[in-house]
Amino acid sequence: MTGYTPDEKLRLQQLRELGRRWLKDQELSPREPVLLPRKMWPMEAFWNNFLRDSAAWKKSIHNKPKIFPGNTILETGEVIPPMKDFPDQHH
Repeated sequence: MTGYTPDEKLRLQQLRELGRRWLKDQELSPREPVLLPRKMWPMEAFWNNFLRDSAAWKKSIHNKPKIFPGNTILETGEVIPPMKDFPDQHH
């Protein structure tokens, strides 16, 4: 006797289909995390927050205003004199 009986063929087909479904269910979607996020120590969390690009202290640093001839310094009332002319000299 060679081959499978119809019942055995049906059973093998069902097992193959269930195996394929199981394998498909094991695939992770892009939204599913592979590992749980690692818990950071308090100092590590502080430094990561402190050094990120959008940190508040990075936004609060003011550059000195540029000084041009003719400007008045508010604190002293001094007027910046015009620059000297150097007609024949190029850099």
